[in-house]
Amino acid sequence: MPLFGVEPRHPTDERVLTLLSQSGARLVRYGSVLWEAVEPQEGVYRWDTLAGMDAALESLSRQGVEIILVVRSAPLWAQKRYGIVCGPIAQEKFAAFADFMTQLVKRYSAPPYNVRYWELGNEPDVDPSLVRADSSLGCWGDKDDPYYGGGYYAEMLKVVYPAIKAADPRAQVLNGGLLLDCDPTNSSESAECHAATFFEGMMRNGGGDYLDIVNFHGYPPFVKNSLLMDAHHPGWVARGGVVVGKIDYLREVMGRYGVDKPLFLTETSLLCPEWNKQDCTPPQDVFYQKQADYVVRRFVENWALGIAGTIWYDFEGQGWRYASMVGGDLDNPAPAFYAFQYLNRKLSGMLLTGAVDTLPGVQGYTFLSPQGGKTWVLWSIDESPQTTVLPPGVTAVYDRYGQEIPLATGPELEITSPVYVDIAP
Repeated sequence: MPLFGVEPRHPTDERVLTLLSQSGARLVRYGSVLWEAVEPQEGVYRWDTLAGMDAALESLSRQGVEIILVVRSAPLWAQKRYGIVCGPIAQEKFAAFADFMTQLVKRYSAPPYNVRYWELGNEPDVDPSLVRADSSLGCWGDKDDPYYGGGYYAEMLKVVYPAIKAADPRAQVLNGGLLLDCDPTNSSESAECHAATFFEGMMRNGGGDYLDIVNFHGYPPFVKNSLLMDAHHPGWVARGGVVVGKIDYLREVMGRYGVDKPLFLTETSLLCPEWNKQDCTPPQDVFYQKQADYVVRRFVENWALGIAGTIWYDFEGQGWRYASMVGGDLDNPAPAFYAFQYLNRKLSGMLLTGAVDTLPGVQGYTFLSPQGGKTWVLWSIDESPQTTVLPPGVTAVYDRYGQEIPLATGPELEITSPVYVDIAP
């Protein structure tokens, strides 16, 4: 089973930790370590500024989850563009960043923190002119460069990656999760997709040798009470959708440069954006039910596509554009939480053996249990009801929350939202 996880906002809150444990998450993304806060003067480390993070990481480690720690925000003395905190590090200060990462990795790879995954920046494929100077985005982008600054980011990796590995040979290094707004190879407005060439800039400058995992983000918006924008997002429709398309693009570019790295999707969810005034001011129950559908569809499809880690952003609170899995009421989690909880419980220990491609209008995958039985996870591709003929040997059918669906006397089942179909050996 790949690493499925979430990004909590308050990981020291006992109620959040309880829900995290109940969810079955195996991977947590923590953002962020701010380099500018820890080393405001070169060579002087203020570890006391991370006291709150220390407590959070210790709590998370006790949960037994893997932790991705995001590191961002260059101090003034290390900035390539003066005053741009989210921007690139000056080349002459790459060694200083490597020294900082050495100390950071030594400190947090050891017990009681046990951090193994290190993400360098957050959405670096953004030009500083497009965001605030202190943005949480990475803003390493350079709109005047043919590859949008990706080559320069790779130069940083060449210095910092060996230092991280020397501090902890088990460490896994991720690039800052790529925004990838649209597909630069299939856009009618190629200039608008210039930013997406950042990744190719990294690869053509040898950055693939200085990463363990390629990391990206992908969110479909909720439109017309539907998930249709996942597959029909205008920036990625030519490649199959906002997440599937990015996966295809990243693998294509890696292949062009002889690179083969696993992929992490460290931010995803179904968003209810403010521009969708009809459905999202505020969202109604149909949005939260569709969000639960998307939990199953996204995590299962990512498993089938070989994505090594997937993070839902975020875990609790209102969330960006109502993206939160739990929502703002910790005593009454949103439907997405229960869908994620059951998915982890149901499929843990199973082996995905292939697609179910014999049912018209239905997408699905087969999972084999250690005991020899199998489970189909199925959903309607276009979200309309699909009448499906079940195979012999079906023992039970469950909805996305784990509630059993009574079987009729005949072999037919109407499928809209995801279902789990248990089949005897």
